[in-house]
Amino acid sequence: MFVTVIHRIHDPKGFEAAEAKALEAGLPSHVALPIHASNDDHTFGICIWEGESVDSVREVVEGAVGPWANNEYIEMHVDGLNPQLAS
Repeated sequence: MFVTVIHRIHDPKGFEAAEAKALEAGLPSHVALPIHASNDDHTFGICIWEGESVDSVREVVEGAVGPWANNEYIEMHVDGLNPQLAS
């Protein structure tokens, strides 16, 4: 399943550092992050995750960048994006 996460970022520097650290360490095998994007000042971001459930994505995201943003999670159907995880 794909989960869109809308990030309203209140600490852009903290968020960017935490995001970089999490990506460098590697994502857990039960999630994938095919799309992540932000505006120029990094106060707003949208990511499309793949995972087993909204809760499994929420656990990863909140653990990595939760303290620096208010995050909204929505299960989405995404055209043109091929799943990366094995079913």
